[in-house]
Amino acid sequence: MKKQLRMSRFVDAAMIDFPTAVAMCGVRSALRPYLRHPDAAFVAVLEIPADIDSIFYHHAASALLDRGTLYDDFGNQLSYVARLDEISIVSALKKILDARRSIILIREREALDADLRLLADVEGVVERPKPAHFLAAGRMLGISEMTSEDAEYLAGLDFQKVRLAIRSGRSFRTAMNRLRRSARLEEASAHNADKQKTEPRLSRTLHQTAGYGEAAEWGLQLAGDIAGWMAGKIEWEDVDRGAVLYGKPGCGKTTYGRILAATCGLSIIEASSARWQATGHLGDMLKAMRKTFEVARKKAPCILFLDEFDAFGDRSSDTAGDNIDYKRQVINALLECLDPPEGRPGVVVVAATNFPHLLDPALLRPGRLERLIGIPLPDGHARIEILKQHLKGVAPPDNLGNFVEMTAGFSGADLELLARVVRRVARRENRPLTERDLIDALPQSRELSTEELRQVAIHEAGHAVVCAALLPDELHRVHLRKRVSMQEPYQPIGLVEFARAHSISETEDSLSRRIDVQLGGLAAERVIIGQHSTSTGGSEASDLRLATELATKIERHFGFGDTLVIDLGTGRDALERMRLTDGRLWRAVDKRLRSSLERTEAIVAERRIELEKVAALLISRGVVEGAEVKDLVRSRPATPTPELSSAADAADAGGRRTALGQGLREMLR
Repeated sequence: MKKQLRMSRFVDAAMIDFPTAVAMCGVRSALRPYLRHPDAAFVAVLEIPADIDSIFYHHAASALLDRGTLYDDFGNQLSYVARLDEISIVSALKKILDARRSIILIREREALDADLRLLADVEGVVERPKPAHFLAAGRMLGISEMTSEDAEYLAGLDFQKVRLAIRSGRSFRTAMNRLRRSARLEEASAHNADKQKTEPRLSRTLHQTAGYGEAAEWGLQLAGDIAGWMAGKIEWEDVDRGAVLYGKPGCGKTTYGRILAATCGLSIIEASSARWQATGHLGDMLKAMRKTFEVARKKAPCILFLDEFDAFGDRSSDTAGDNIDYKRQVINALLECLDPPEGRPGVVVVAATNFPHLLDPALLRPGRLERLIGIPLPDGHARIEILKQHLKGVAPPDNLGNFVEMTAGFSGADLELLARVVRRVARRENRPLTERDLIDALPQSRELSTEELRQVAIHEAGHAVVCAALLPDELHRVHLRKRVSMQEPYQPIGLVEFARAHSISETEDSLSRRIDVQLGGLAAERVIIGQHSTSTGGSEASDLRLATELATKIERHFGFGDTLVIDLGTGRDALERMRLTDGRLWRAVDKRLRSSLERTEAIVAERRIELEKVAALLISRGVVEGAEVKDLVRSRPATPTPELSSAADAADAGGRRTALGQGLREMLR
């Protein structure tokens, strides 16, 4: 019978596994003078190997300090073990002071602060596990079969693999055979992956891709700069370090990273917070993060793509939460990786997010991720081009007018799915595609009724006319969809594109004008239809919500209210919490909104004829250019109200175009 693993009488088998026993050897060696005296009180700070999961050393230290009871006769905790990659020193200090014997495990000596150095009786370094430690652990656990060759082999393996293979109930020799077989399989798999890997991952470049707008322009410029740097014509300081892409789900942010790499002729490394976090505890996550950046530096020049970037969060968004220490350490480590002292020549970092307002501002500092670039939903021309790309050789129909109208608001991912469906139709029926095939493959939808169409047109025309009267240089284009999906409970039907001015500062007057524009749709419905609809509220992106947030900032952030004392609030939904807890602020915001609505209704009433014309154009064409709206409004100058008598703010009409709501959301941040 094969000899089974067994634990010695000195060790609790329920607590100690083989790699923990190995870790105990290192910890015991670092603390030998103190452990010889069971009653000695001490605080020890031990630097453990950076590439080994700290949980093993935590268990090892706890086992060495275990005396069978947690508290003495006076209720004091006898021992305390903590890892600074799991808990902050502030959280640990009280427990360290209360315990008789404490061991604090750190990854790097730089993690020590002044307070911890004052507390520590000893600062030691736990040496990396050696074959001798494995042999000693084997003796501790009663493993007599282990040879010096076995110990040498085990010393080069990951502790987690050792723990999974060497366990009670399995013979040591069987465990070693499994470890060696697993290593051979991993080596073969890695070899096959290297043989099959092709870089860049996509052959399509930005020259051949539609729908990316400003992101495409930036990518082509980056490709030229990288080519110049590789040719020695420019310095790395002249190349952009990176960018954050933002847009709605499915707009093609992840695909853009791969297309950018192909355009630049570079390899791409893809990572995310979730991938790093899946490696284990905080220390493991930080180790995985640093390893990814190290791989990128070795493969430079390359693109490092970080997906779902908002998962890192904002250090100021949860100051009272339980996870703030964790979040702060993760973001601090990421900042170090993005902007190390030696720089990161040849590594361009591109991140993607659906929620740019949730990012820590420090991540966007020059030298890190320097640009925030929006990826819009594709327009009609871009939707046709994206469809053609995904049809993969299947000829598209000649006439796609109805397709363009019925896919308004579709993302690139939506179009990819649509193309997959109609390719199947073409294969099955062995005939050319028709526009009817595309329409039939679309999600079930319906046309807006005449009454619904008029209501939406009046609403969007109201925004446009008020914007043309108050902020004319910022109006770009107005859209109206005539069909809506029956599968989406909330979806944008109308849209005003806003050419946001890059103002250095705003006045109370200019901010009030923005609220007026935001309430233009509500005012138009009330004046022309007689009542407003639910489309003005009910969601985070709604007109009333954005106007309410801006009015709150006017009152409390900028000193335009009844006090010069400002309150910025903390955490998510800070403005909402401020209103809920301050009745005076609630009333001030409500008063400001009602005053704005009164002014806006006056503008709408005076411009009713022009507004009706814009609404009619929207119903007939679906799109009205801002210049047409402004020409209509300029034909009869508006009478300025006393509250808004100053001239409209100067704006850079060539600025980045975003939707009106998105522009205001950026300003609210």
